[in-house]
Amino acid sequence: MKRRAFLKLSGSSLAALQATTLTAKPYPRWSGQNVPEIIVIGAGTFGVWTAYHLNRLGAKVTLLDAYGPGNSRASSGGETRLIQVDNDNPVYVRSAIRAFDWWKKMEEESGEQLVLPTGRLAMSTDDAHREVFKARKKQLQASKVENTEVLDHSEIAYRWPQIHTANLAVAMYNDGGSSGSTLMARKGCQVVARQLEKNGGSIQIAQAKPKFEPNGSISGVMTADGRILQAQMYVFACGPWLPKLFPKVLFPKLQVQRRDVLFVGIPPGDNRFSFPNLPEWSVSGSGYYGFPDIEARGLKVAPYPDHNDFDPDLDERLTSLYQVKRAHDFVRHRFPALADQPIVETRVCQVTNSIDGNFIVDQYPESPNTWIIGAGSGHGFKHGPAVGEYAAERILGNGGEEELDKTFKLKAEAFSK
Repeated sequence: MKRRAFLKLSGSSLAALQATTLTAKPYPRWSGQNVPEIIVIGAGTFGVWTAYHLNRLGAKVTLLDAYGPGNSRASSGGETRLIQVDNDNPVYVRSAIRAFDWWKKMEEESGEQLVLPTGRLAMSTDDAHREVFKARKKQLQASKVENTEVLDHSEIAYRWPQIHTANLAVAMYNDGGSSGSTLMARKGCQVVARQLEKNGGSIQIAQAKPKFEPNGSISGVMTADGRILQAQMYVFACGPWLPKLFPKVLFPKLQVQRRDVLFVGIPPGDNRFSFPNLPEWSVSGSGYYGFPDIEARGLKVAPYPDHNDFDPDLDERLTSLYQVKRAHDFVRHRFPALADQPIVETRVCQVTNSIDGNFIVDQYPESPNTWIIGAGSGHGFKHGPAVGEYAAERILGNGGEEELDKTFKLKAEAFSK
């Protein structure tokens, strides 16, 4: 099924999409010198999935990354990310559902578990959120996501007594599926990259930057060891490095900000805070969301937002004592049994925000053979398979679709610095 048809699906035809689309035949293989050669730079979720789909559609693909897929400096590094349908824009509703199917297909293809049915619990102390949750449930049902529950205080307390619920009014719960599962982030990038290699693609560990010609066009990529690699097309999916690689065009349009993640230790022998006994969770207005203990790392606690600028090359990835204290205070209140538990691990990564919160999938203005994919804006990881599929079709000249093209277009607006 073509992407154009996919985007026109209504709720009534979504089931057919899920049953047929992912088994559709790939594009015919080009022969001889007609095979498109494409270099993809960046092996985060957007980069690996774009490379995977380009290869699936018959292109000769080389994937470059300075540190390797899912590395600790990448926005797609770390242990876990949530997959959910939580956006009013129908582009992202469809994309999340589509992406979930691709993640599950990758599990089948690779034999690796990448999706955990943790469930998702969105809690609120304000009963006004009840109407918000009801509206979201209706939206999800229209997209054939049928597992949404709106829970009263008493039901939250009954199901999850390990959570302090005295001041909670209402919650929305999705028990797994496309709106309530956890993705294994680092592992996911690495598995997709391995499948790319298995299917004939090439992966190199190499730091690369565009080779600009005097007229602004791009004629190749230069690696740190002095090589110049050339192809018919170039795809830069470099996350927080995009403003550095394309300062003239992208520096004014992207903001790179830090994101702290802390893991709180679990008491020995206590499995109440571990998957599957605790879902992914958030508390509206608290500034926190998190995940259950997965793979014995501890309860994941993530404060947000953080508007501090972050340099992915130079800044230390150390969380501050202020964030440690904030996390302890929050956990002491919301998860009382963990009040005296230490922080056992921390991570600092970065979020690359666009001016409007939308992703960017567009040609570089001064070089039609070059594509920019990025600006995950804090919600990009889960969409990787769907974004990569859309990008691959655009790159290979399969036309566009007005709704997606408009959403992912490189906007004229810029941040005020």
